This record gives sequence, C-alpha cells and structure tokens, in this order.
Amino acid sequence: MSMDLTPPEEMRQILDAAQSMLDSHYPVSRLREGASADDPAPLAEFGTFMLALPEDHGGAGFSIVEEAQLHVALGRHLLSPSILAGAVALRLAREVGQDDLADRIGAGDAALTLGIASGGTVTLIDPDGADQALIRDAEGLAIAPLEGHEITPVSGLGQSRQVAQLALTPASSGRGSAAVTHLHGLLCAAQLLGVTQGARDLAVDYAKTREQFGRPIGSFQAIKHHCANMSIQAEMLSAQLDMAAIALRDGAEDAAFQVAALTRLAPRIALETARLGIQIHGGIGFSAEADAHHYLKQAHLLGLSLGRTDLLALPAPMAPTRKETT
Repeated sequence: MSMDLTPPEEMRQILDAAQSMLDSHYPVSRLREGASADDPAPLAEFGTFMLALPEDHGGAGFSIVEEAQLHVALGRHLLSPSILAGAVALRLAREVGQDDLADRIGAGDAALTLGIASGGTVTLIDPDGADQALIRDAEGLAIAPLEGHEITPVSGLGQSRQVAQLALTPASSGRGSAAVTHLHGLLCAAQLLGVTQGARDLAVDYAKTREQFGRPIGSFQAIKHHCANMSIQAEMLSAQLDMAAIALRDGAEDAAFQVAALTRLAPRIALETARLGIQIHGGIGFSAEADAHHYLKQAHLLGLSLGRTDLLALPAPMAPTRKETT
C-alpha cells in the first residue's frame, strides 16, 4: 500500500497564510515580554477553530489532517495551551449541547484555559481572564465553568506562562466522547511536533553563527550529530502524526492505536529535542535573553495534558490474529 502525503496546493496556501499571520501576531519573542494568554481573535479571524468543521456548520470543510498541520504551525510559535483548549472545547461544547459556547469559541470571543487534574487539584495554564476550563483528568475531558472558584497563582515557569491552581475540580456539563479525546491527543501531539521543529531550527541557526576556536560550532562533529538526531526525531514524529491523522479521518480500525502511539512518542521527542537545543546553546540557553528555554517549558506543559493510554489494550495494525481453539 502506498499513499501520497504531499500537501495539496490549497493546503500549502493555507499554511503559508497561517505562517504570515503567526509571524505578525505571535512571534516567539513575545514570550520575553511577560506571561499572558494569547489573544484568540486573530486566530479566529483566520478560521483556525473552524477549519475542519463541515461547511453546513459554518466551517471550512477541511479534514482533521489539515487541522493537524495547522496546529504544527501553532506549536512552532509556542501558542498558549489555552488556544489548544479552545480548539478541542469547541467540539466538546457541540457534543454536550453548549452551542452558544461553541459559537463564541469559533468567533474568538470565549476565554478558555487548559486544566490538568492531578491529586485532587487542577493546574490551570494561562487562566487570566478565562471563565471556562477544558480539564483533562484520568477519565477524559470536560468543560467546567470557573465562576465562584478561587484561583491561586503558582510560581515556577518564569515569564513564559501563567500557572494557577484550583483546590477542587469544578462541576462539568458532561464528558467528551472518544472522538474528542482522540482529537485532543492528535492536536496536542501536532503542537509538540511544532515545538520539536522550532527547537531544532533555533539550535541549528545558533550553531551556524556561534563561533569557537575560530569556527562555527556547527562544524564540530558532536554538534552535527546532535542536529542530525533532532532532525531524525522530528521526521519520525511527523510520520506518525500523518498516520494517526489519516487513520482518524478515514475511521480506520487502528485509529485509536495510532493516536495512542503518537501521544506516547510526541512528549519524549519534544523534550529530548528541546533539551538538546539548550545544550547546543550552552550557558545562554538557560537565560531569559534566549528563547531556547521556552520550548522546553512548552514541551512539559503539553506533555502533561496528554494523559496515558494502554497501547496493549488497543487493536494494532498487522497484529497476529488469535486463532480459536476447539
């Protein structure tokens, strides 16, 4: 079996336009100016949240494959996890009958935050101004209102992201289906691929310009090996993202397995690449003046929001079929 994974011309045009929009509104350098949630309005105006919705629902009619590629671009620009929360919460809101919230998300008028539940508390990422949270816990995903709940700021991520905690998990209006959980895993992993590519490119560019012993450090074998390994890892993750997105789009029997494999692979690769990027930068990689550390923090946050899936419990491609005994 073979397939052509080359993006069609229309998709390339969308990605080029998205790149221009992201460069204008969300340069990575914005993270040096202090932590704040990214404004969803330019993304909504571009059509980010409606790209893969059917045309009769106001969407652009593309598939989840194209949506995943767009989120790779968002990941390269280190968009706030609140943007990922909005994209997933829109689908979940439709499922549970919160059409007004879904419409507000699509228009960029809703302020959401991503919540990660653990040990009886919920950690919120970029909660400033949010009145709803997309919360991930051991049982799946849910949207919960934040009104009436005390939010306690937590330090620990420097300037990059605001972090806060809720002592109690808010009551939700209903849990998302397996389809929404798979969508969350796919888009989160797509952004982790973007983080991987961004960290790699930043390190490669630095290796071309930073000189030691009269030569660019990129000319040294050890640095070459690191850069090559980062590229190989990024390509491996990209291939698995394509497999998972196509399987979900086509309703393949092994779609859940492909997504689970993707979400197991993505955090590890993103973290390894971000760490190597800091190592290539040397001491300056840990400083606030450089952007390398932002990729590592983003990889941690997105990885924590994925949860865990038992791969062995899912039907896998090319798995041996158990023979019935008589």
